[in-house]
Amino acid sequence: MRCPSCGHDPSGKTPEACPACGEPLRPESGPGRIITLTEDIAISIMLCAMVLMVLLQIVLRNFLATGITGGAEIVRHMVLWVAFLGAGLAAREGKHIRIDVAYRVLPQGLKRLAEVVTGIFTTTVCAILLYASCQFVAMDYSSGTVIAFHDMPVWILELVIPFGYLAVTLRYARQCVRSFLSLVRGA
Repeated sequence: MRCPSCGHDPSGKTPEACPACGEPLRPESGPGRIITLTEDIAISIMLCAMVLMVLLQIVLRNFLATGITGGAEIVRHMVLWVAFLGAGLAAREGKHIRIDVAYRVLPQGLKRLAEVVTGIFTTTVCAILLYASCQFVAMDYSSGTVIAFHDMPVWILELVIPFGYLAVTLRYARQCVRSFLSLVRGA
């Protein structure tokens, strides 16, 4: 079980609190566990489907001189799905890339303040991207663009963009609240 605050993974027996940041560790239950399980299953299915689609395309092209109509477009959208589902997983696990040189040299009180400021900034940026992605999908919905694979509307395949940003935004907002509460408790 990873710490929801700092992403630290205590090996062995799960302690009551994270050894890295002191945040209480509680196993996920209820809706959180269902969302986690759904994300894990969705990314696994999407990744397997993408690999199988590419392999099928290779076999069909090399041995039967044919292919799946719109297969390349579907694979491109599957990559988009894997990327956004992966971003949600990275946010859940606290594994997004970050520059933490200043974080390493700051005293504990300033580290907590830096986490709050960073959380506010990250949540704001993700919320702006969420809004922009909703506008993007709405434009494709109104344009009626389809791909060759069964005349599938493109906007359906692009729904992962706003949902991905929503997941990341909510996770960073939750982390920001936790950091703020930790700052208030520690002060």
